[in-house]
Amino acid sequence: MLKINFVLLFILIPLLLILNCACTAQTPPTVEINIASTEAINKDDTEEININALLQETEHELTAAENEALFIEEIIHSMDLKERVSQLFILELGENLNKNSDELTRIIPENAAGGYILFQSNISTLEGTKTLTDTIKNLSKIPPFICLDEEGGAVSRLQKAGLPGYNKQPTAYSIGVTNDAQQAYRTGLTIGKTLASLGVNVDFAPVADIVTNPRNKVIGSRSFGSDPILVSNMVSAFQAGLHTQGIMSAPKHFPGHGNTYGDSHLNSVLSESSPAQLASVEYIPFIRAINEGAEFIMIGHIIAPQAEPAGLPATLSFYFVTDILRNELGFTGISITDAMNMGAITKHYSSAEAAVLAIAAGIDMILMPEDYPAAIEGVLLALQEGVLSSECIDESLRRILHTKLTAKLIQ
Repeated sequence: MLKINFVLLFILIPLLLILNCACTAQTPPTVEINIASTEAINKDDTEEININALLQETEHELTAAENEALFIEEIIHSMDLKERVSQLFILELGENLNKNSDELTRIIPENAAGGYILFQSNISTLEGTKTLTDTIKNLSKIPPFICLDEEGGAVSRLQKAGLPGYNKQPTAYSIGVTNDAQQAYRTGLTIGKTLASLGVNVDFAPVADIVTNPRNKVIGSRSFGSDPILVSNMVSAFQAGLHTQGIMSAPKHFPGHGNTYGDSHLNSVLSESSPAQLASVEYIPFIRAINEGAEFIMIGHIIAPQAEPAGLPATLSFYFVTDILRNELGFTGISITDAMNMGAITKHYSSAEAAVLAIAAGIDMILMPEDYPAAIEGVLLALQEGVLSSECIDESLRRILHTKLTAKLIQ
């Protein structure tokens, strides 16, 4: 029987405002009616404006949006509760799992996850990897996100896998020192083109962190630099390059990993930034990326004691995920955790506790829990006990399905 420290949850979740379900009302789609420009109206030879045609066009657009919403609700209602919860997870495949593995035909339908992340051990040739991703998609009831960490520089799964024909891309720092946004764009485009050919549709990149702490080693050359405007320009260009190839972006690690000196792979890390510094420095590249269509924002396991009232890692923080990212910065896409098998989480929380707290904070997708079955069971138990609301699950699922529809993963 799964054991969750519900004492811990009942203490922390009220601090996360779980009574509000960490949910926000869905905003109905709006349509602007641009009848004509002022210049056109003032011309003597202005043609008669066909108001009825414009209203019919507007009605059509609204109907399309409403039809999508109805389609999403049909999908949700066709799923049982466990299937709905499973869609909130992105899982790794395991060492050396490939298209020929009998294990693949078992675990994909069994897991029913919302997405999968590849590592170098899953990558072979271009054709072999494409067959693997096609197999994952064919075995999935709902088309999954297929993800990769491909930043260029030190974090290059493709280079480490020795993918034939793939040339390692420069580090973010080496691009940043040139102050050449076109180079960042070309890097994003090159990476995006390769990922698309492999059947990958999400890149956990670019790194939007601004390195302001000289003791910071874990980000280092993965960042474009220490100036928020320069980093914003490079993040924007890299993301645009990915988008030209149909690859969704996930700028990381919100609220900013640059003013830290620990390694969250190993244990908790602290950001020394005040709320004012977060707003005027760390948030700036994320705001730019959000305004330019970032589909995901990856949240880091960063504790910012000067800003976060509950002293929680950002991945489990209602303040950072909902109050700041969702409500203040206006992000309407998918909020996703950094890998939940990292020491910053596993040394302090069970997989079940971490999953429940993340969802309570407003997280939409949980990446790589240490123990996926325990995380699923923990969320289901929290729903049964009333610690979480099914509406919170469905709200995240609506964002996930909307993103999959927009990206044409669901046809």
